[in-house]
Amino acid sequence: MNTEVRDKILGQLKFTASKEQLEIMEDGARWKLVAGGVRAGKSRLASVYLLVKLLESISDGTARDSDIYWLVAADYERTRAEFEYLVQDFATLGLLDTASKRVDPGRIILADGTRIETKSAKDPRTLAMRAPDGIIGCEASQLDLETFHRLRGRCAPKRGWMFLSGTFEGSLGWYPQM
Repeated sequence: MNTEVRDKILGQLKFTASKEQLEIMEDGARWKLVAGGVRAGKSRLASVYLLVKLLESISDGTARDSDIYWLVAADYERTRAEFEYLVQDFATLGLLDTASKRVDPGRIILADGTRIETKSAKDPRTLAMRAPDGIIGCEASQLDLETFHRLRGRCAPKRGWMFLSGTFEGSLGWYPQM
């Protein structure tokens, strides 16, 4: 998607991206790990990232009516912020068909048939079924390493992307090491 179109869409959503946020959106890496402090706008950026990636696939002709995206967190409740931002944004753009009221599990269906589903990582073995086109890891520092590996594997069949967002605060193990 060209930057002029992207900026127009972000303007409709009243989202003004910082220089750093634009760098994240424009970076071509399939897997991104974004860290920031508490209330730094990570959830908002993650939802905008998914929206922009989806609209890019529509504009470049690679979107399919079977596209599916996941919002994954340690539990369903931690997907709430991204889920609510996406419902609001797709409604604002006139692309929303239906959305569940709940996030446990939650589902957003767009007018073109694209689905966005919430997933809980309490049991990584449940992160199965269809391969997603993209994954947002919500509060990703609270996901375990097994879940990260599972998500990476789920992206492989479609060469999907993964956007992990969280804080380093109090975080140990794999996430800050990445």
